[in-house]
Amino acid sequence: MLVDEDGEVLGRVNLIDAAAADGSAELGYRIAERATGQGLATAAVREICARAATEYGLTTLHAATTLDNAGSRTVLARTGFAVTGETELDGRPGLRFRRDLRDLRAPHALADVRQ
Repeated sequence: MLVDEDGEVLGRVNLIDAAAADGSAELGYRIAERATGQGLATAAVREICARAATEYGLTTLHAATTLDNAGSRTVLARTGFAVTGETELDGRPGLRFRRDLRDLRAPHALADVRQ
């Protein structure tokens, strides 16, 4: 849960099926409209990628977004996700993404991610 200094919820980031045997999980996030465009989603996704690699031992994250969600596509690109194919989300065309987390398992990598 992403909360501001007044306790107002600004968004959420979650990992779905983080206990998968193949070391992967699905990334989900949502940011309140009033909090978009401030780098909050990018920072939160960077942090969850680092935690997924170091605290949960995951090696891969998957994500998806609709084609009309340019903000989410930008967040995923900025945080190291690559497009892996097309999909459909709630009847709308979208893209699937993948992020290899192995580069985040090295101790020096965490400082780079959190900057």
